[in-house]
Amino acid sequence: MSEIEQGFPRPKGDRTHAIVGDGITALAFFEAALKRDIDHIVVVGKQAGQLGRGAAYAKGEPGTPWRFAYLLNSPADDIDPQFAKWLAGRWDAITEKMQNRSPDWLGAAATLLQNDDLYGVNAPREFYGDYMEEQARNLISDFEGRGVSVTFMDDIATSLEVSEDQVGITTQNGRTLSAQSVDVAPGGPSTMRIKGDDGPFSVPSVFGFEERIAEHIRAGSEIFCIGGNAAMLDVLRLCQSLIPEDELRFVACAPDGEIPTPLVPRLPRKLTVPEFTSGHHSAETFLAEVRREIDKALAAGDEMREIRAGFRAHFLQNPLSGYLPDVEKARKVPGALRFWLRGGTRDTIQDMHRFVRNGKARVVKGLVQEVRALDSGAEVVVTDESGARQHIKTGFVVNCAGAGPGSRFDPLTEDMLAQGLLSRSHVGGGLQVGAGCQTSAPRIRYLSPAVSEIGDEVVAMPLYDAHMLRSYVARAL
Repeated sequence: MSEIEQGFPRPKGDRTHAIVGDGITALAFFEAALKRDIDHIVVVGKQAGQLGRGAAYAKGEPGTPWRFAYLLNSPADDIDPQFAKWLAGRWDAITEKMQNRSPDWLGAAATLLQNDDLYGVNAPREFYGDYMEEQARNLISDFEGRGVSVTFMDDIATSLEVSEDQVGITTQNGRTLSAQSVDVAPGGPSTMRIKGDDGPFSVPSVFGFEERIAEHIRAGSEIFCIGGNAAMLDVLRLCQSLIPEDELRFVACAPDGEIPTPLVPRLPRKLTVPEFTSGHHSAETFLAEVRREIDKALAAGDEMREIRAGFRAHFLQNPLSGYLPDVEKARKVPGALRFWLRGGTRDTIQDMHRFVRNGKARVVKGLVQEVRALDSGAEVVVTDESGARQHIKTGFVVNCAGAGPGSRFDPLTEDMLAQGLLSRSHVGGGLQVGAGCQTSAPRIRYLSPAVSEIGDEVVAMPLYDAHMLRSYVARAL
């Protein structure tokens, strides 16, 4: 019988496995636990009762214009072919739900639908959350059919206490529980903070601050985003959900001054197949080969979706160590790959390019140093590529910078670092775990988007990708 919340009723002496987290990685660990010899499984997370959603795929507030505005970065079948099938099976209901919404997601999908490529749509993230939550319910039935009791605790784990035969977990609400084994699957680090990013005309993130941002969008303020990544595109979608496009005033500021490449699906599906030589003695020579293969694929007419997915598949089967055996040098590779192979939501990126052409949006190349509040609006201090300082006056600033210096992890990850259960890579600040995602304690495994090294292997493409996270959980068995 599954139990939601309300303490931790664990029969004395049973074999209990705990999972910390409520997102896609926690759900993957939950599925993998079907193969464990256990009597009881408990999931601890902020919204554990909605396992699989996490923060990224949470249900939006009913009635908010932006509820279904945020989209998956990749086409549905690139995220998961089974999700694409699920989406197609519910298309009539989804179409009804998305009618007359702004921005016009159904209109953006029209070309794909005409080509009979429903699997290629960038679905609203909430729908993916619905799918993942459904998978969790199916797994609960599987556990109960095997006589394994399931408990969900809507709480936040803050610390671990490791003893000889069990692991104690303490939560934010003061509860304690014990288990024989634990899988920890938190989210990534917090957004890099910028001086002045939480003032009268600025917020440190888009998520959780929509109401404040919406006030300024509706008031006609120019919206200035620090960063040119997926979160910036979410802010653009937020704007589009609230005001007519001809009223839009939008700025994105990023060090490279570039907008991500849209991930455009085509039929028949294709994956770029790169060719690399082994035995490199420097990161520079290997990265030169990578760049050559990307440029060759682009020249051949491959879309970034095909290149990115092809490289991802290649590195999942061909570890980086096969090309660059020196770990120290291999650590220099993922940052470049993440930048070169970045992509995002086709719909929003194409809109962004259109807005730039029409003068409704602009992209500033530079690094934001500070946000200063003015009497009505903000001033953003930006260092350009020459090192000169610019002072840009704007209406309202949203920090979309992503992780960086000063970012912090969730409380449990910070506790595990302090105890030496995890360690940091001295290049890039990513986290290191052992083979099979093991920590330094034998009964505790860990995987999050922040992990950059697993065992002796440097992860070639950063783990901010649902498919890759699930793949590495499957390999940890």
